[in-house]
Amino acid sequence: MSQQSKQSRPGQRTGVTPLAHDRPMSGQRVTLDDIALAAGTSIATVSRALGGSPRVAAPTRERIEKVAEQLGYRANIAASLLASARPQILGLVCSLSQELHVRYRAEALRYAEDRGFRVIVESIDTSRDVDRAWESVLQLRAQAVIAVDSTCISTRFPNTPAVLIGQRAPRRDIDLVTSSNERGMGQAIALLAQRGSRRIAFLEGPPGPSARAREAAFTQACITHEVDALTVPGGDNVDAGFLAVRAGLPAGVDALVCYNDQCAHGAILALLGDGLVPGRDMLVVGCDNSAIASSRALSLTSIDRAPSRVASLAVDQAIARALSDGGSPARQRVDTELVVRASTG
Repeated sequence: MSQQSKQSRPGQRTGVTPLAHDRPMSGQRVTLDDIALAAGTSIATVSRALGGSPRVAAPTRERIEKVAEQLGYRANIAASLLASARPQILGLVCSLSQELHVRYRAEALRYAEDRGFRVIVESIDTSRDVDRAWESVLQLRAQAVIAVDSTCISTRFPNTPAVLIGQRAPRRDIDLVTSSNERGMGQAIALLAQRGSRRIAFLEGPPGPSARAREAAFTQACITHEVDALTVPGGDNVDAGFLAVRAGLPAGVDALVCYNDQCAHGAILALLGDGLVPGRDMLVVGCDNSAIASSRALSLTSIDRAPSRVASLAVDQAIARALSDGGSPARQRVDTELVVRASTG
């Protein structure tokens, strides 16, 4: 026997056929070499089998997969994606303090996975600005970035393909998917007018295209249905809605339309604190049809923004950008729809 044949491979017991249940030392990461040793095959065959290559016969692939499972092997997906010449990775930049953004994230992750793409998510907040969020997803080789709202668009990376879920694209080369406010808001004001409301206040959102678009749709719908429209400073969170109502509403207001469901939640808490019953003493409508709106505790009438449809369109467009080098920017609109619950009687 030659000297070379007498030498054992690392982790192999000399003169003993490796068993499928042999494991590396505790805490040591299982490698393809470990699997090849235990399965009695080459590393190349293991790599092809675990990668789903048709070049590996089914019985061999099944045996290798079983050995890998027994050894506790976990593929280093990040390394394989980063090593790829064209990894199938998208970035998603959002603000997870907003319930609608949480929904967009969930839908985008689900739909992208169905399309064979992975999504790297970065949330912006007081400790992480939008430029750092974009830098992070691009460092992980995202080929295109989906931004939820114009506040999630960075100006530092103008050459990166971008898809915006929002009302107005800040650059002409950015693809845009918009939830159209007009239909849902028109339905909301029509319902309030039908229920007897004649003086309706809109609790405004934070400055930006989204708030302006929702307010414009509110104003036009009030004109159409011949009811008085007022605006009250508000915001996009529970405290903003609570403080807006606690500060006092204009005289004669008999219904509220709030920038989003979180704002409406705060407004309802303030109304209850003042002894007013939503749906009876004051009709309340939110926007986004979030999980909190559909809860039994709140039962909030809200404008649904079709997040599943919006997210699927955004992912489709981002994938198209990731796989190609050009084309005119797309502009797509999705209708909103009112969902009626107890807060409007």
